[in-house]
Amino acid sequence: MATPYQLTILTPERAVFEGAVEYLEAPGTEGYFGVLANHAGMVTALASGTLKVRHAGGAEDRWQVSGGFFEVSNNKATVLADSVTGGPAA
Repeated sequence: MATPYQLTILTPERAVFEGAVEYLEAPGTEGYFGVLANHAGMVTALASGTLKVRHAGGAEDRWQVSGGFFEVSNNKATVLADSVTGGPAA
């Protein structure tokens, strides 16, 4: 089992998700990248694509993002997306 870390997914209009996750796969402008706990600090632009999140126990959620930014530091990651659709409530 992977170590969890905190993830927040935000748009200009609302908070989409906030909680502990084990893994995130995001669409960067240079291609998809993955993030586990204890990842080195990073800030990067996001492209349009699928944001995949894996929770403890293996459950996965997927959102469609249309650009924005991603930041991770000290086991806290933030997705600042232009828009987000999908996810567990979709």
